[in-house]
Amino acid sequence: MTMRLRLPLLLLLALLLSACGSLPSTQVMTPPTDDNEVRQLLSAAHSAPPEQAARLRAEAAQRLTDQEQPTEALSILESIDKRRLPAELGLDIALQQAELALALEQPDRALQTLDFRTLPANLNNEQVIQLNQARADAFNQLGNSVSAARELISASQMTQDNSLKQTLHNQIWATLRSASAATLRQATQDTGNNFLEQGWFERAAMLAGIDDFGEQQEQLFDWQLLWDQHPAAELPPQDTDSRIATDLGPIPLPGMTQRTALFLPLQGDLADISRIIIEGYITALQTSGGHQSEVVLLDSDDIRTPEQLFHAARVQGADFIVGPLDRSFVNQLAQFPEHPVTVLALNPAQEGNNPPLQLDLSSDHEATAMARRAIELGYRSAMLIRSNNRSGERFEQLLREAFEQQGGSISATLNFRPTESNSEQIRQLLMQDPEIARTMPSRSRSGMSVNVRHETDVIFMATEASDARLIRPMLLYHFAGSIPVMANSQLFEGNPSAARDADLNGITFVDLPWRLAEPSPTRQALLEKRSDTDSDIGKLYALGADTYLISQQLPQLLRHQKGIQGETGILKLGNNRRLIRELSWAQFINGVPQLITE
Repeated sequence: MTMRLRLPLLLLLALLLSACGSLPSTQVMTPPTDDNEVRQLLSAAHSAPPEQAARLRAEAAQRLTDQEQPTEALSILESIDKRRLPAELGLDIALQQAELALALEQPDRALQTLDFRTLPANLNNEQVIQLNQARADAFNQLGNSVSAARELISASQMTQDNSLKQTLHNQIWATLRSASAATLRQATQDTGNNFLEQGWFERAAMLAGIDDFGEQQEQLFDWQLLWDQHPAAELPPQDTDSRIATDLGPIPLPGMTQRTALFLPLQGDLADISRIIIEGYITALQTSGGHQSEVVLLDSDDIRTPEQLFHAARVQGADFIVGPLDRSFVNQLAQFPEHPVTVLALNPAQEGNNPPLQLDLSSDHEATAMARRAIELGYRSAMLIRSNNRSGERFEQLLREAFEQQGGSISATLNFRPTESNSEQIRQLLMQDPEIARTMPSRSRSGMSVNVRHETDVIFMATEASDARLIRPMLLYHFAGSIPVMANSQLFEGNPSAARDADLNGITFVDLPWRLAEPSPTRQALLEKRSDTDSDIGKLYALGADTYLISQQLPQLLRHQKGIQGETGILKLGNNRRLIRELSWAQFINGVPQLITE
């Protein structure tokens, strides 16, 4: 970028004439020798105005440079005060001076020349870029690649020209690639780094010492997840001289292959939940023979914004995203204006005008199912027995709201405490039914046949199975055995046991088809290798399996009102793009759940 100053011969003669006084027009000037030229230029500069003097000295220095006398040339240039010169002239002289210093292998001297304080104050952006590049050359000669990169990074902020910016990005990358891994690690720990510098240093540090191209790609992918707004991500540097990963374009997929990104927490407290969901997805893929489906894993702990998520999915070639689990991220997606890749979130969106698809195991599905079935059976008046904890309180709120919306009412609630008198708790609840209170005998006797009437149509139950085994006998003891009992899925522990659950006879409950229907190929495959498939946590296998089903049958799901049969229920698209799950019903008969098919 350095510009050499050569004055046209006529201008040179004019300056000499101006300096030496008027000459007769008939005088013929004999071309001077090289040494005489330099002396005459310097002599003319001595009495010339500042700008003319600077040009004359610069030309004298150039002639000495051409005569391979760089030390003398540099001495002449250092005598020029560049601060009061026009910006272009002052910078050109400084660049000429720095070039000589670097040729003499004196980078410190070059940096003194290129100090902003010794130059004109009104440099434009293009001139500042030239100055930064020259300073970078000096730092590189000193072996200070980090400072050289800082100069180039600063220059890259001064232009909107993508062609020039690309050149600067290439120079930054080449400079940082020459630094050692230890130097780059130290640079990343500098608290004085700005956003651009930190991004560049981390990019180089993550790739330092890695020769394998595939591993480079993985490291670069991790960097771009965190730095997707960085200029080096938007306009990656190019390195055509070596096989080094610089850019991440979409990974091509063969033929009709579908690739799903599972966007879940792969570390921390939720990693075990993610493992089960992933295994459910993979097992469903395998048992369905999905030979044209591929899976990539994205750690949601590394991705913080929808922009990062969609960028990561694009890079990985994914055309479907399963996740996130985190409710706040689901709400972020619901507020994000465009979803370039279809997202199936695993928690419901609470706000936002553009929600993703949502499939979840939230308890409101069960509350809705219980309220709807009760109304279908003609029940309008209900009592509720629930666990004395926050989840029980939440379920009561959901059930009461769903039941009342359909015309029912819950007249009384018992927050069951297994450590207190079971009999007295149930009796106090039942006595809130006016008819029971009127017809109940003053003293209850086991086995006594009494005609106790009731206004309550149904008793809803939302307790652990161990509590339900205490509650059901007490209902019978207090003459309420004729009131139907409907429970949520907490009633069933997953593994049938006639001896253990005999006290639950007659209770109907709602649950996933996964646990009540005949095992599907996916569930059968998991039963053979996992012991927790039918447990409460095992429902997550069903959730994972259904995410695969939806990824394959999304067009049918969007098109058909009847929905599709999944492991977590019959799946239909509801309001706000949330998937409604129609659950299965069963009744305990002889201590074993029997699926209700009508």
